[in-house]
Amino acid sequence: MHRTWQSNRAPDIKAEQLKRVSLNTMTESMQALPASIKRSKNLVLASVYGLIFYFLAATITVTGTLNLATPFIWLLQSLPLLLFLPGLHASRLRSYGWVSFVVLLYFIHAVMVAFDPTRRVLGVIEVLLCCTLFATLIVFIRQFKAHYQVPI
Repeated sequence: MHRTWQSNRAPDIKAEQLKRVSLNTMTESMQALPASIKRSKNLVLASVYGLIFYFLAATITVTGTLNLATPFIWLLQSLPLLLFLPGLHASRLRSYGWVSFVVLLYFIHAVMVAFDPTRRVLGVIEVLLCCTLFATLIVFIRQFKAHYQVPI
């Protein structure tokens, strides 16, 4: 009985080792992204940083001055995006997928702000930034999957 378990378990271990080797090889080959994918990645990063800096500007605009609450409010708004920045810089496809979900929450916030007459301009800017980020995320994910033939 013990031998049967070992013989059934051995192929699983080898499959896992092969999977790790192929993932490491894939990660090494992804260091040099093709120009179109690199351009999409740069657009995604520019959109993310644009949204982060937008939150800083909007917080300063709404509060009126730089006080103790300003960095706290900015950090609270930007934290979900800041958490995914290392994965975005490392071109981890899972991070790009999760950010595409998170940006939809920001889009909901932007639409609610856009309906407030006193902050309409800020809401429209946030809507545009969210739409740009979402579109560039989708383009990056599709190009990345097509180029590296990553399964769904």
